[in-house]
Amino acid sequence: MTHTKIKWILSLVIIMWGSNFVLTKILVEQFPFWSLLFFRNLFATIALIWFVRNSPFIMPRNKQAWGYVLGASVFGVVINNVVFLIGLKYTSPTNASLIMGLTPLVTALISFLVFSVPLNWKQVLGISLGFIGVSLVVLKGAITNLINLSFNIGDFYVAVALLTFSISFIFIKKATDIKVSPEIISFYIFAISSICYFPMSVWELTMEGWSELPTSISPWLLLLYLGVFPLGVGNMLWNRGISVLGPSQSAIFMNGIPLVAAIASLLIVDEPILVLQIVGFFFIGSGVLLGSQASRPAAVIKEEKKTSSPTM
Repeated sequence: MTHTKIKWILSLVIIMWGSNFVLTKILVEQFPFWSLLFFRNLFATIALIWFVRNSPFIMPRNKQAWGYVLGASVFGVVINNVVFLIGLKYTSPTNASLIMGLTPLVTALISFLVFSVPLNWKQVLGISLGFIGVSLVVLKGAITNLINLSFNIGDFYVAVALLTFSISFIFIKKATDIKVSPEIISFYIFAISSICYFPMSVWELTMEGWSELPTSISPWLLLLYLGVFPLGVGNMLWNRGISVLGPSQSAIFMNGIPLVAAIASLLIVDEPILVLQIVGFFFIGSGVLLGSQASRPAAVIKEEKKTSSPTM
């Protein structure tokens, strides 16, 4: 699969994930905490069965592969989803969005430390422009919001979510490097998380009552959509992007989430978009275009220097 095609696919994933933020916000008020996590991941798991049904290897083939898949599930879904939702209880969406906007920076740093992936000037500039754009969007163009930002326990939980999400990219990359398909990775990521969330959901419904679950069909249809597409299919395509572009380049596309979320908010909950936010969207788009430029591997650069050096 070509890099250009992968970039278009990742853009589609960002559209799904950006709208997912607004739609999930609606469901948070209609479902109990653990039950929302369980059913959303369960629907994703069921959807992914279709994509892995013809896979020659339905299970990771060795302990190393299992370790990478387990690490991606624990860090990228099980822990990440829980701490992020807890963080939103104590901090503002502005703080949370700004912190999560650092994902490309953290992922690029981890990729540099783990894989020795060099950063070219376009990527550095792209990350910087994207972060400026994210800041303008989540701060709603008001500088006073930046001045009034304060650190609290919610910020800490969201920062942990940022770290676990970035770490999961590394496990996914290592798994795909040893020929574990993105479809298999995604399937087991959500299967494992569903198993982890199931007893908590049963405990929650036992304590609070099963009547806490919605009785109308609309919330369940919305939850089914979120589980199948943004979560299941979106995660599978995202893992495919990581396997081709690598963690740091894929993470750059996450700068587009605030843009999509703002447009979705305008269309769904009639939240207006400010002029300065439009400027922020320009920075985000520029950052994605620049930051998605590939770096040449260090080994290639070294080989070029070796072949171009004069011989005696």
